[in-house]
Amino acid sequence: MDDQILFLNGEVITVNNNDDVVEAVAVKGGKITAAGSNGDILALKNDASKVIDLEGKTLMPGFIDPHLHISMYGTNTISISCKSESVISLDDLMAKLREEVESTSRNHWIRAWGYNETLIEDRRFPTIEELDEVSRDHPIIITRTCGHISTVNSRALEIAGINDDTPDPDGGKIERDEEGKATGLLLENAHMEMFNIAAFSKEELSRAHEVASAHFSAKGITSIHDAGGYGLSNINALQTDSKNGVIKQRVYVMVGALYDAQSVVKHMVAAGIYTGLGDPKFRIGPVKLFLDGSSSGPTVWSREGYTSDPENHGIHYFSQEEVDELFIPAHKNGWQITAHAQGDAAIDMLLNTIEEANRVHPREEARHRIEHAGIAAPDLIRRMKEQNVIPIPNPAFLYEYGESYVKNYGERADYMYPMGDYQRSGIPAAIASDSPVTDYDPMRGLHAAVTRESNAGNVIGEDKRVSLLEAIRMYTLNGAYASFEEDIKGSLEPGKVADLIILDRSIMNCDTEALPEVQVEYTMIDGEVVYSGS
Repeated sequence: MDDQILFLNGEVITVNNNDDVVEAVAVKGGKITAAGSNGDILALKNDASKVIDLEGKTLMPGFIDPHLHISMYGTNTISISCKSESVISLDDLMAKLREEVESTSRNHWIRAWGYNETLIEDRRFPTIEELDEVSRDHPIIITRTCGHISTVNSRALEIAGINDDTPDPDGGKIERDEEGKATGLLLENAHMEMFNIAAFSKEELSRAHEVASAHFSAKGITSIHDAGGYGLSNINALQTDSKNGVIKQRVYVMVGALYDAQSVVKHMVAAGIYTGLGDPKFRIGPVKLFLDGSSSGPTVWSREGYTSDPENHGIHYFSQEEVDELFIPAHKNGWQITAHAQGDAAIDMLLNTIEEANRVHPREEARHRIEHAGIAAPDLIRRMKEQNVIPIPNPAFLYEYGESYVKNYGERADYMYPMGDYQRSGIPAAIASDSPVTDYDPMRGLHAAVTRESNAGNVIGEDKRVSLLEAIRMYTLNGAYASFEEDIKGSLEPGKVADLIILDRSIMNCDTEALPEVQVEYTMIDGEVVYSGS
């Protein structure tokens, strides 16, 4: 790692203040030492230098994904994928489930993920009766693509202690038929409780982290902000696997959980620690809550009723007073705060809390965040700017779920993940994938930010587009800013860590529609090659 490496003859996207694109860069001791012309960098050459000819290809900072779920993605790889091309109907899914049952001991969980009832041929969820036909000896959980809804069999309900008379949890729903019988469909907090019960073992998590880290490296992701999963035990597993080198990426971990996040937040705030604890490879990030539901569910909390159902305003988890009671003390004690807030009503609630926290306990550079910030209307963007709030939008959602957004939210879909509005307002929005909710490949996110095209080819909110260089900044340096680390990573400038990637072509000369086809050939973290496709 101490040897000098000189990368020459490339398209080096520095993401510096001037957005300079230069020819070459030098790396030594795990750090960027220089970036400039071929002549500038060749002047540094000595007998021990290694020279790499980029042949006109792009070299750029590694991607920083500021909101994904590494544990969930990794465990999905050891579960049945409903996004597989071999699963186009419920019959296909049932066949996959039966295969898994045959190789799994009784009472062990059978899990499937990525289910989308709007794309499956049958256009519905599997029934509890259909899942019971697969097995009554194994608990079965099928998680919807949004991660907020699941359908389960009778054995899973038994394990969770759910029967026909079980009341709906706060912020959740146990669907029942006309006779009051639980159908196995669980929404929001009801799903989150079940998901927690179906948690993976520590050994399964470590295997999942290793697989996920390798997949992320192959797509040029060098830092992740983990958005939570299985509570404090999950955070412990992430720290252990980061320390042991199982996870190669730098990790900034959000403190929360998919289930009972408020208890985790209270515990950690009371513990006396706060955001920033750790080292450059593993660092404690913000405390996090869920304020509403899924954009594609749809279960977001909206100020006006859904276009598809005017009486429906979605689901919200907390009152304003409850959010204030949890987050204002956290802000006072040095925590960055954030929340999953997709609907405009949820964004409004979080901004109310941030405004009050900053009023009663002024803090410079708190850099509070909003995860997703889905329906970001102009009045909400103005308030984000006033409070120096960092939104973490997911433009790739527009590709996968954009058609349902137009159906459910009408004209409000134009304001969803409005990268152009953020850029024009000077708000350092940081693009995230939210994998496994959608594809973790940053090229999909870049393409969506630049085009705002749905998978049907329709453009949603054309004036919210950004340029490719602006999108790259949002996927690199802005992600570093969201974790208070812009001084050490996110751009190719002398003194910063050598977290960089080489693409298989010049991205600046690439046709826009070909962006999703761009591949990563080489990924370096701290000067160490963690992926090489050659």
